[in-house]
Amino acid sequence: MATTPHEGALDMSKIAIVGVLGGPGAGKGTQCERLARTFELEHLSVSDVLRAEVEREGSPYASIIRENMLAGRVGPKEITVGILKRHNMDAVQKGMQTFVLDGFPRNLDQCEYFENEIAPFRQIVVLECSESTLVQRLAARGRFDDAKDNVQRRLHTFREATSRVIRTFEEADKVARINGELDIEAVAKQLVKVLEESLQGLLARRKDEA
Repeated sequence: MATTPHEGALDMSKIAIVGVLGGPGAGKGTQCERLARTFELEHLSVSDVLRAEVEREGSPYASIIRENMLAGRVGPKEITVGILKRHNMDAVQKGMQTFVLDGFPRNLDQCEYFENEIAPFRQIVVLECSESTLVQRLAARGRFDDAKDNVQRRLHTFREATSRVIRTFEEADKVARINGELDIEAVAKQLVKVLEESLQGLLARRKDEA
C-alpha cells in the first residue's frame, strides 16, 4: 500500500515491519514469541500492548481501550497507532530494525494510518484456521476478552474488516498464507521460511541461538 510518511515518521530505510494476521486463537502470539526468542527482532503483540496500556497508571486511554476490547471492537486508530509508534521508536533507538506485529492491522483505515505515521509493511503473514478450531482454542485460553459473545464479534471483524486488509496486500503480492491448523513446530518452520525469503537477510539469529 503506497503511502508517504509525514515529517516525524520513522526512517523507513532502517526498519522492516511484518504483520501477522489470523482469527482470534490462530496462534499469532505463540509463533511471534518463538520468532523473538530466535531472531533479532522486536515482537509487538497489539493485544498485549493495549492490555498493558489499560493497566498503566494514569493512562488517559485505559477506559476507552478496555471498553472496545470487551466489546470486540477496533478502537480509535489514533490511540492504537500512537501507542505502537511509541514502542517502535523506543526499539529503534535501541538498534532494533525488524518488527513483527501480531494481530495488526485489523482494518484498512488502521493500516493506512499506521503506514503514514510509522512505515509500510514489508510482508503480511496469515495464519489460516477454521472457525471451529478458533472457538475451541479460545474456550481453553480464558482471557478477559475471550467471552463467548466477544469472540463472535472478533470473528466477525476478522471475516469482514481484516479480510479486506489481506486482499489489498495480496494485490501488492505481499501476503503469505500458512496453515495454522498444523502443530506449533510445523507452523514455525513455515513462518521462518517466509520471513527469511521476504526480509532478505534482515532476519538475523540471536547470538545465543546461532
